[in-house]
Amino acid sequence: MPFIVCLMAWLFASATMALELEGEFEVGRGIEELQVLGTSDFARLQPVLAGFVALYPEFRVRYLQASSRSIDQAVREGLDSEIDLVMSSAVDLQVKLVNDGFARSLDLSRVRATHWRSQLVQIAVEPIVTLYHASVQSSLATVKTRPALAQLIARSESGLRVVMYDPAESGVGYLLAQQDALQDARFWSLIAGFQDADLEVSCCSGDMIDAVIAGQTQLAYNVIESYVLTRLANAPDLRVLRFEDYQLAVPRTAFVPATADHADSAARLVRYVLSDDGQSGLSPAVRLSVLEETPRAGGPLKPIRLSPALIVHLDPVVRDVFFENWQRAAQ
Repeated sequence: MPFIVCLMAWLFASATMALELEGEFEVGRGIEELQVLGTSDFARLQPVLAGFVALYPEFRVRYLQASSRSIDQAVREGLDSEIDLVMSSAVDLQVKLVNDGFARSLDLSRVRATHWRSQLVQIAVEPIVTLYHASVQSSLATVKTRPALAQLIARSESGLRVVMYDPAESGVGYLLAQQDALQDARFWSLIAGFQDADLEVSCCSGDMIDAVIAGQTQLAYNVIESYVLTRLANAPDLRVLRFEDYQLAVPRTAFVPATADHADSAARLVRYVLSDDGQSGLSPAVRLSVLEETPRAGGPLKPIRLSPALIVHLDPVVRDVFFENWQRAAQ
């Protein structure tokens, strides 16, 4: 028996190592364990999970944090059956996983939910903003749209250094860049201007925010707003730019894997997150009610819709065309 226990622990450790975990956390002391795999920083999700185990004390929740690409790869290679729920902001990868048969249907009759095929459920929303350092505030005073930013960048005296997600490494970064290109064909002119301004690329919102705060770069394009808001109080030189032409909003979604051991319990957790109590545990900036707020600073929110259309730009041919345009903008 000890050998079997050790073997099972080794197998699970191997699975989590393949996931390249960024963190592992536990909430609650119940007998029944739910395992959640997600991209959100645990601190942002902890109040929701704490509310769930307070309401259902028979549960404890083990939260495994990983990148969106690592999660996607793990699901495709055969997710451990002990993983009961997958949460991610890389909505295109999530849609494709569901489309490819890796999720099971949920009973959503008792909740109001935006979902796709009753399998992929939107649980939160992440508006996207641009950041800049206070030292360049005078230069950006009249910039309200992306074309205006492109014009400013094109002027050699602007002196702006720019950082943005690396679309080759970041699933969310590629999604945002593709969505920008769909919204406005002038996006590539903006990227060309960024490249002329010695564009840097990054894996993560946190690193981009740090670079602006430290003055290493003056502008960070397409950053997850909720990560920014938690830093403002201790970063007096940080400024937020919300474009008036449009503001992308990325759905955070969840699905119950087809292989999950505790599918019914995972569905209960999803319904809790969608409830008023569950939503109140989230930052106000990411609650689903944000989509109904009017007026709001900046332009209209453009939520990325849960749709099979998101799968199209994951096609290798479409990706190749995107990166050909990316390279062309760099010349």
